[in-house]
Amino acid sequence: MDILKQLKEVTLSVLPIALIASILSLLLKSSSVNEILNFGISCLCVIFGLTLFLTGVNNGLMPVGNKIGATITKSRSLLLIILVSLCLGFIITVAEPDVEVLAKQVAKISNSLSESTLIIAIASGVALFLMLSLIRTILHLPLKVILFVGYSIVLILALFVPPFFVSIGFDAGGATTGPMSVPFIMALGMGLAKVRGKDEESEFGYVALSSIGPILAVMVLGTFINVESAGASVADSASHGFFQILLSCFKSTGISFIPIFAVCVIMQLFFMKLPFHKALRMFLGMLYAYVGLVLFSCGVEFSFSQIANTLGATLAEFSKPLLVLLGGVLGSCVVLAEPAIWVLTEQVEDVSQGSIKKSLMMVTLCVAVSIAVMLGLTRSVFHLPILVFIIPCYAVILILMLFTPKLFSAIAFDSGGVATGPMSSAFLLPYAIGAAGGSSDASFGLIAFIAMMPILCIEVLGLIYRLTLKKGKKNE
Repeated sequence: MDILKQLKEVTLSVLPIALIASILSLLLKSSSVNEILNFGISCLCVIFGLTLFLTGVNNGLMPVGNKIGATITKSRSLLLIILVSLCLGFIITVAEPDVEVLAKQVAKISNSLSESTLIIAIASGVALFLMLSLIRTILHLPLKVILFVGYSIVLILALFVPPFFVSIGFDAGGATTGPMSVPFIMALGMGLAKVRGKDEESEFGYVALSSIGPILAVMVLGTFINVESAGASVADSASHGFFQILLSCFKSTGISFIPIFAVCVIMQLFFMKLPFHKALRMFLGMLYAYVGLVLFSCGVEFSFSQIANTLGATLAEFSKPLLVLLGGVLGSCVVLAEPAIWVLTEQVEDVSQGSIKKSLMMVTLCVAVSIAVMLGLTRSVFHLPILVFIIPCYAVILILMLFTPKLFSAIAFDSGGVATGPMSSAFLLPYAIGAAGGSSDASFGLIAFIAMMPILCIEVLGLIYRLTLKKGKKNE
């Protein structure tokens, strides 16, 4: 377990945000020295928590996901594949830190939607579409067709759902593709693809399809619930003591992890039957992930999100252009050091046999997320309807998908999910909520923008790639 390498990557992800937030909070006097010190403690918890969590995921959950994907495919039982994908999709999402952070913030903004109700709806959506993504690989169904139909239904449904639930739905689609679910879903899909025989597209698309489910689930939920604003801010957790929050996180995280542990034990005893040393490594990885998730959740709840919320509210009053520009900078910082982004870009370069360079992917994603954050903040500050942005952008995305190479389409939609890492939910979203002044309609939607813009930018990159190939063939 290369913990030191993981620690370096996570520190590079959190440190720029921590320094910028601390300096601006002191200059604008939006937070006291004591609150800045609490923020420092929270940053340490987030850094060490994410380090342990990602180390555990990489060494425990990813290998078992790959093995489960291969095992259930070899069984040749469609019923087993359906049951396992439904079960794993649900329990992995329930334990996803990004989903927990989003649900807590939604519950504080609105009295009409409880944390548990939202998590169950999101997890159910992921489970259904993870099952669909695995069946898609088994039956060799075209990914473009499923994505086109899925997002067309989402956009049509969005016209009839309250704006609050549209924002939450698209945010949920991004939040579900976090540091736990992305590696596991990709490993599960790759394990299945290796057994079935694959083309260049088959290693991608699982994250993309799994993102549609929670959007639809939350929108359907929104047709049954009336929006009631709580008039609260996300910045009220620091009133509780650090150790009180830590104990609470140990309990809540433990409840989320028990089903994952139970499923892994069952799969090990009856299906995978790994050697003792490999099984021990898997369960040790799960222990790392559990402890890391506890520390991460504690850091976010204690002061991390509070500082972001307060800073967003202060900058909105001080200078809206500065608020938006700073958001763009923070968005680039998050992408540059997001571990899941590096994993995806390396995989893309490998699968494309070097034709799609890792550096080009990183630049494209940085620009995309920076634009996304600035657009999202502009929308939050001026309380603009989210559909004004979402519908035209996704309409263009669906049209471009018809002309983009298959591989780029799959990569684009997966990239949208991977770009929405832990810092998006833990810092950027509270920052936007603060900028929106706690308004239920304008507070959410930033994660939706972060998930959307990389899709659009990488599709454009795919078109350029196709035109370049055609030009090269003509010159030969």
